[in-house]
Amino acid sequence: MLMSLTVQPLATYASETENTPTESYDGENFIATQTGNTLVIQDKKTGETVTIDMNDEENGIITSDDGTTENIHRDEEGNVYVNNELEVEAPPIDINEGNDITPQPQLLKASKWIYVQTTKYNTTTQGNMRSLALGILSFMPITGPIFGIVAIIDAARSMGAKTLYVRVKQYRTSGYQFYKYDSYYYANASLTKLVKKTSQTKRMW
Repeated sequence: MLMSLTVQPLATYASETENTPTESYDGENFIATQTGNTLVIQDKKTGETVTIDMNDEENGIITSDDGTTENIHRDEEGNVYVNNELEVEAPPIDINEGNDITPQPQLLKASKWIYVQTTKYNTTTQGNMRSLALGILSFMPITGPIFGIVAIIDAARSMGAKTLYVRVKQYRTSGYQFYKYDSYYYANASLTKLVKKTSQTKRMW
């Protein structure tokens, strides 16, 4: 069953210490707030929280509910390291899907999308908030606002899924200037229960 999912900020306001807006997401299982590069996610049933503070796109600090802090790093392949040790391995590339070169909608008038590769992601919707947060960090690229990923995991958990199965199909234009990522999120391993599809276009230069 395909769930219709709309993610909108519930509140936006200026921080007392900085002029940075704060956005909030209130779902069935999670509450998330983001101020600048700081994301706080709370499990509504257990009350457990985890905080992610990103210094840049690759490096940051994760703080668990008990106050434990750990350095985190995400490399270009999507591997996530905690205190310099590999914790979440980058998802595999499925080269068997390389023949799926179906013509895609045009981005520019004389430019068609060319299939590049398919990447597989599996991430837990259960367990403690630390493992869930590290799973979120492993997404490469993170498509759209971070709340989009949180909301999709929230929806999958509501469907009873212990694992979220993701397939990301990557396309490019002939001159490599634009890349497009079509992400499909499923609530089962046989990929028949689609939770949501997202699409993101990235300009390289």
